[in-house]
Amino acid sequence: MKKRMRKKVEKQADFIQKVEVFLIGNSLQTKCHIKTKEQHPPYKFAFYVYKKGRLEAVAKSQYTKFDTNQVQLTEGGEYFVKVFVKNDETNEVTTKISQPVQKTLIVDI
Repeated sequence: MKKRMRKKVEKQADFIQKVEVFLIGNSLQTKCHIKTKEQHPPYKFAFYVYKKGRLEAVAKSQYTKFDTNQVQLTEGGEYFVKVFVKNDETNEVTTKISQPVQKTLIVDI
């Protein structure tokens, strides 16, 4: 890999520091932590929720200024979130995928 390309890839990987995913009831909640020192950063966030075994996202959000997202889950299974962070000034998009989280359905018999 060329040095210039390697630096760009490392820069993008470091920009999104962490993607937290957790379940509260039937809600899958996501929080994206980015590395910025600006008080009012020019970034927008989009969240795509995927279920293991499916190629298409089960939920997609539009770009918003909020670094959090919430989706109601109706099925059990393993889910993960792909976060897109867009710089409004340069239109550069950085992505990061969360760790998977398991949604278990409890059924009374």
